[in-house]
Amino acid sequence: MSSHKLRICCATMQDDAPNIDGWLAQSNTLHHMQDAVLWLNTPGHNDGVVGSYQGLYRGDTSEILCYLHDDVICREQDWDERVLSEFENPAVGVVGFGGAKWHGTSDLYKTPYRLDQLRRGDYMSNVDDAEVHGARFTESTEVSVCDGFALVVRRDLLAQCDGWRGLASGCDFFCYDYALCAMARRLGYRIRCVGIRCHHLGGRTSVHLPDSEITSQAAYDRSHRWFYETYRDVMPARVP
Repeated sequence: MSSHKLRICCATMQDDAPNIDGWLAQSNTLHHMQDAVLWLNTPGHNDGVVGSYQGLYRGDTSEILCYLHDDVICREQDWDERVLSEFENPAVGVVGFGGAKWHGTSDLYKTPYRLDQLRRGDYMSNVDDAEVHGARFTESTEVSVCDGFALVVRRDLLAQCDGWRGLASGCDFFCYDYALCAMARRLGYRIRCVGIRCHHLGGRTSVHLPDSEITSQAAYDRSHRWFYETYRDVMPARVP
């Protein structure tokens, strides 16, 4: 059993986050709701992804913080042991359940900016419909970027950049996962993808914000441009 302590962190607009029960029930090291912390938003008072994740970071002292979307369903027993084993290597800063081998095209910063230059490739996961998004993957491997539906982060990484507010100051609903992984590279951490069997329903929270600026096309475009300008030193990224 790992010596590290993991805490589930979840931002939600639901009165509860019932899927978290499954993650606790199928874990080996987490046994009570006190091993998970929720950040409740409402349409009238929404801290957004980055604000909520910053609050979850500030409100807990666990060494390893597991940020899960509220619509991610666990399908694997003892998933936490697989995740924690990755952090036995002190060089690992981020672990995700979906990740891509490369992020950013080869002409990035060599030609005028185009949003599609920030795409990711060779994506893999073990969600129910993995083949729709990329390749099915059940093992663990090095990646350049992880998808935001499940991000497990070493607290020491966040502490070095004033948390989520420091690493993702110019984005919110979009690109926070890009920013986390880019900051990890900047600070010298490795990024891993573990093929945990799970499923991401997608859209459970965003459907409550159909007319919100936070999920608008303008916010999407602005977040990507901010990321492009902010992380030039570590983009594009590619691992074998």
